[in-house]
Amino acid sequence: MSTNRYSPWLRRLHWLIALLIVAAWALAETRGYTQRGSDLRAAVTWTHIQFGLAVILLMLLRLFARLRSAAPPITPPIAIWQAWLAKLMHLALYALAFLVPILGIAMQYTKGASWDLFGLSLPVSASPDRDLAHQLEELHETCGNVLFWLAMVHAAVALFHHWVTRDDTLRRMLPVLRSGD
Repeated sequence: MSTNRYSPWLRRLHWLIALLIVAAWALAETRGYTQRGSDLRAAVTWTHIQFGLAVILLMLLRLFARLRSAAPPITPPIAIWQAWLAKLMHLALYALAFLVPILGIAMQYTKGASWDLFGLSLPVSASPDRDLAHQLEELHETCGNVLFWLAMVHAAVALFHHWVTRDDTLRRMLPVLRSGD
């Protein structure tokens, strides 16, 4: 197998963003099981927002880093149709990783309620629009679910490449597990 790998910086960003997306999705799902108006619900919501904001900030760094370095080749090479599907999947994942937090930001802004990024107050609309905020929330939730499930398919395909086709697709993105790896 090839020793070509993504840079340590890109690998760390990949796994951190993946963790944040899964955690944000889990928090959104958990929120529905909490009592309206409770401190627990407020804490779950606040944490979900913080993770979402962290995703978009880290995605900006990841996009910059990714544009500066080419993807290492897969060894042995995959079929052209697989390469095109992989590019389409990555484009969808990148687009949704930006879109979902942007929709969340737009929703929070439009709602008019105060919100923050780790204690730093963020702007709100002077003329809140609850109907638009609700529509944005629905779109945010739908796109968030699509992002989560696409990420799960992405992970499953990486495992398929690792265990079935036995190429280095997954290994290129794995952290170094031992010296010489």
